[in-house]
Amino acid sequence: MQSSSKKPKQRRHIRYAIELQAEVITRELERFDCIILDFCSHGIFLKITPAGAETALPTQIKIRFTTPSEIAKQTFEIDAQVMHRSCNGIGVMIENMPLAAFNALKAQTTQGVSVPTESDGDSKPFIYENFKLFLKQNLVEPLAGLTTNFFDTVSYNLQKANVHSEYFASRSELDDVVTTLQLNADTCVSEFCHSVIDQIDSITEHNQKKEDITHFDRPLSLVEKEDFEDWLNMSAIIRKLTNHFEDSINQVTRELSRILGRSKTRINNPVSPAILCDCFREIILQFNLDTKTTKALYICFGKTLFESLPDFYQQVSAFLSILKSAEKKIGDEAFPTHKSLPVAHSGRNPEFVQEAHNVPLLQDSYNIDHSHQQSLAYIAGKLLDILNQEKFSDTDLPSDVDRAAQTIDYFDNNDITTAISQLQGDPSTKILQQDYAQLTDRLQQTLSKLNNSKVFSQRDSNRLEVYGKFFDTLLKDSNISKELQPYFENVYLPLLALPLQGNEFLDADSHPVKNILNQLAVLGQVMKGKKTPKKDNIKGFLEKVTTRIAREIPGSPTALLEIEEELDIFTKQVTKQIDSRIKHIIDVHEGQQKLAIARQVVQAEIDKRVSGRAVPTAIPMLLDAGWQHLLVLAELNKEKLGDRKAVYLNVIDDLMFWFYEQDSVLKIQTSSIQTTLTFIDDELNSSGTPAFERRQVVEELTALLLGVGNPKVRKTVQTIKFSTPNSNPIRLTDETNDQWTLLIDQLTVGEWLKIKNDVALFEPMKLIWIGDVPLIYVFVDAVGLKSLQFSKKELTALFKQGFAEKSDSLDMPLTERTTNSMLQEIQQRFVFNATHDPETNLMTRDEFIKQLKNELPKLGDNQHMLCHIEVLDFRLITNICGLSGELEMLKTITQLISDRLRPTDLLARLGDNSFAVLYKNCLTDEAFDLSKQLIKSVSSSHFKWQEKSFPITLSMGLAPFESSCIDIYQLLQQADAANLSAGHTGQNNVLVFAGDNENLQYQNKLLEWIGRIDTVFSEDRLFARCQMIAPIEPSQDNHVHYEILLGIRDEDGNIIPPDHFIPAVERSKRMHEIDKWVINTVFDWIDKNRQSFDNMDGFSINLSGESLNSEEFLQFLQALLHASTFPLEKLVFEITETVASENLTFTKNFIKAIKEFGCKFSLDDFGSGYSSYAYLKNLNVDFLKIDGAFVKDLTNNKADFAIVKSMNEIAHSLNLKTIAEYVESAEIKDILKDIGVDYGQGFFIHKPMPLNELKVEPKPDPELFYFEDNSFWEV
Repeated sequence: MQSSSKKPKQRRHIRYAIELQAEVITRELERFDCIILDFCSHGIFLKITPAGAETALPTQIKIRFTTPSEIAKQTFEIDAQVMHRSCNGIGVMIENMPLAAFNALKAQTTQGVSVPTESDGDSKPFIYENFKLFLKQNLVEPLAGLTTNFFDTVSYNLQKANVHSEYFASRSELDDVVTTLQLNADTCVSEFCHSVIDQIDSITEHNQKKEDITHFDRPLSLVEKEDFEDWLNMSAIIRKLTNHFEDSINQVTRELSRILGRSKTRINNPVSPAILCDCFREIILQFNLDTKTTKALYICFGKTLFESLPDFYQQVSAFLSILKSAEKKIGDEAFPTHKSLPVAHSGRNPEFVQEAHNVPLLQDSYNIDHSHQQSLAYIAGKLLDILNQEKFSDTDLPSDVDRAAQTIDYFDNNDITTAISQLQGDPSTKILQQDYAQLTDRLQQTLSKLNNSKVFSQRDSNRLEVYGKFFDTLLKDSNISKELQPYFENVYLPLLALPLQGNEFLDADSHPVKNILNQLAVLGQVMKGKKTPKKDNIKGFLEKVTTRIAREIPGSPTALLEIEEELDIFTKQVTKQIDSRIKHIIDVHEGQQKLAIARQVVQAEIDKRVSGRAVPTAIPMLLDAGWQHLLVLAELNKEKLGDRKAVYLNVIDDLMFWFYEQDSVLKIQTSSIQTTLTFIDDELNSSGTPAFERRQVVEELTALLLGVGNPKVRKTVQTIKFSTPNSNPIRLTDETNDQWTLLIDQLTVGEWLKIKNDVALFEPMKLIWIGDVPLIYVFVDAVGLKSLQFSKKELTALFKQGFAEKSDSLDMPLTERTTNSMLQEIQQRFVFNATHDPETNLMTRDEFIKQLKNELPKLGDNQHMLCHIEVLDFRLITNICGLSGELEMLKTITQLISDRLRPTDLLARLGDNSFAVLYKNCLTDEAFDLSKQLIKSVSSSHFKWQEKSFPITLSMGLAPFESSCIDIYQLLQQADAANLSAGHTGQNNVLVFAGDNENLQYQNKLLEWIGRIDTVFSEDRLFARCQMIAPIEPSQDNHVHYEILLGIRDEDGNIIPPDHFIPAVERSKRMHEIDKWVINTVFDWIDKNRQSFDNMDGFSINLSGESLNSEEFLQFLQALLHASTFPLEKLVFEITETVASENLTFTKNFIKAIKEFGCKFSLDDFGSGYSSYAYLKNLNVDFLKIDGAFVKDLTNNKADFAIVKSMNEIAHSLNLKTIAEYVESAEIKDILKDIGVDYGQGFFIHKPMPLNELKVEPKPDPELFYFEDNSFWEV
């Protein structure tokens, strides 16, 4: 077929880049200085000086150059013929390049490049261009080896692939292709090497020259059918190779990330299978072969890579591993630039900020890869930066001019090491280790004493904050025993010094410090066991190791490797014993299960023969005497004993046949019967059946079959009726699909639970085995000395009673567990700052309303009481005392109210001088008494400011909060109205809202709507609307999808807000019907508007908590998806954070079931509820929608800006796409763009419209992409 690719210039031999001074000599002995820029085994490309001299050169010349060697300099003079002239230089052909000269040039290519290794320390700077040249030179030979392997084996591999003549009709056709390839092998090898090496130039750029064809996203109309089929053939091979070599590929990417100081998401791996295969494909397409032939060649190349890549990747990782790590370019992010927001950045590397703009965090707009996640320490550092920015305004920081004018001297590594050594010797430092902020101050003081003119650099301050927070979190880990605490405290300061010296161990995937901390935690876990053997030995070893770390680190960081190895050997010895104990427990249970299964199989065989029948009593007599036991043994050992079980069963079958045969028949078979009886006697004897019992069985069978006496008379057969086994046995466990059953079903081996023990303490236990027959769950403690086993019913009961709960995995390395906890704690600080009043630390009005909304569905038959509190004379007092006095008064009142509340009650600040209390599970009379007591307590106190004293007077209004309440805002108004009435009647009064016409009207309206739900459905007054979700930066991403919204019309066809309809549906618990209606409507639209649907990126459909927790709804949706013919990956289902967090078990089960169809999930209103990093990490969602409450005031609120930015960082660290709601202006959109949010939704982007009016035009056609040839000479 004719390839559509542009045919490049061909290079027959592999080129090597070099810069070497040389001399050109003509026959007339004229000499010209030159530089050799490039060479191969048959030619050289060189640059003549002065410029223009190349035109005067004759065809025949000599080239003279000198290369240094280990012994002495070597000089070579080679005959050459000028073949190509250009302004860039001349290309010469060398007919017989001396091997010594060629090897000397090759040796010079690597010696001429200066790339710092780890052993160089800071003595040699990192130069990006040098690294790229180093990488190119070191990849040439391995790449050539890959391709050479292909050509060496292509004939054999093609013959194997064509065993059924799938690709070639005859052997001659195959041989013709092989001959063509072999004739062009050198050129192909050269082209392949250079095509791959060219990718190194864009190793850190997003516009990489080679396109990853596994993410092919161009319309089929742009390519010929054969071209597309050809691409599919290669992409299948790429996927297999990528999946198989994922670890090796990631290892190379990590090394490049480390060396270049870039996040792994910013690295384009130049030797990924996609690049290697794509370069090979471009070469093969130049031969214009048919699709079948190219497919066969692709398969052969894939086989070559499969066999060669392990060594190749090992070789690449090896030469990369010796290179020095660069500083992390943590400035690679989008920063806020809007004038109304803080622009100061404490940035961990401010010199890299400029290049960060306009670079998307994730390239692929839809294909989310969770394997490439940023360092958690890196993310934590960024979040701490944002928190610090939130504390300062622009005026708090010196200007760029001020900073530039200052000459600042920073503490160096020696200063920091000396200061930490001094702190180590101070006993009072141990107290400070529980608070890294105080420790930082102490370190600063110690350093100031050493040199008062120096200060901490911004980078060191940031490192100290991140690593101080890390150790602070580590020491508070609940799984770190008191026995282990002193050992960690002993190594805290020495290890804290390492990142201040540039050794940032948390950023490395594997590091001696991380391994040491993790091993210490393992030994500490072992020490917690009460019956742990040789505990004193472990303590002695820990004392020795941690003392050595404290003594030798950070003065001698190289000692870390020795300590790591020593600790690793000791820990393996200890854990080997634990593993052995656990294996023994598992072996016992597996043996028991095999026995139970064997018994079941045997019983089933017996039941086939006896169930529902009258059976001679001799048969159960035989079975009980040991024959059934023999059958079980034969089933257990069927691999060894072969058909022994069948033989035993045949005995029963024969006996059953003979019992009812006539005497005349049995006389003929006397010999067979006697043989069988002897066999029975022997086998029962071998199984250990007592002699008396064995003789009794044989005599009974003899009497029944052969008879006794003389003449022999057969004994009359007596029978027993066997009942038929129940085909539907009653289940012993409750299999109802409730949350507890689902939770138990989702447990997997390796998970940890906290289970209440005999002394009422929760003990971590690991699930090590789940049995099928019977269904049991086996747990062990951390040291494998204590085991527990539960049936499903028993384990479910433990969860229901609160005696068991899921726990963090103790198998997770301590450092990972700590960074997770640290990140979650930082995120919780963001949420707290955004949802709490900074002056009183009480919930804000918006957050309080959210909490009230969350309480509403939980009310049931209970009642809460809402209390609105107004501080009277507040403005008068603050006018006298000023702002400082006002702040102190607020704190005083907050404390007075908090002291009188019950633990379950909620307290919030609604306004300047107003507060609210939610009395939970409280009747009206009780709430009234509580409020009177609160007023009495507060009014008896006085606010004292300077020399003045002021009485504090309040008024309070109460409103019942019942399940009949639908409108939370109306509830607040009712409490406020009661409070106003109380204030009018005098000071320190409490009144209960008595109800009014407006309230009664609302309740009647709600009841009326409940009765009209069926009418709305039957009269087809619901309609679907849609609103676009579009990229914040369209130039970087063109993904657009639409959220489906609900619309409703009144009796006259006018559109009305669903303010009463939705609460009525929720109250009636019929939201699942709405969800079904929406889904059916969307699917109908897709069927009728397939062209528009093909032109868009899909729909986002909201699901209620009622649907999410319904097994019937899940089955409905699964059936609908199964029957659908459109691309299901275009469907996104939205679930709110609050709904998901209320029943995480159901949510995870639902997401898992629907994701099997390829659908995606979006977590809506993130930040409005639980907002846990760990919780988000455990939910398999693809998009995170930031709650619009934090977006709508983004231009004015620093706390909102901080939480939006932190949510965006956390989502991107988990490779989730972010969507901001309430994008109502260009100003908000610009801020979101600076933050780096991916998508936006709001009136500024698109106003909602009826779904039936939606028409989507095709996206503009992307340009076809071809590889460019950048060779600058040819022979």
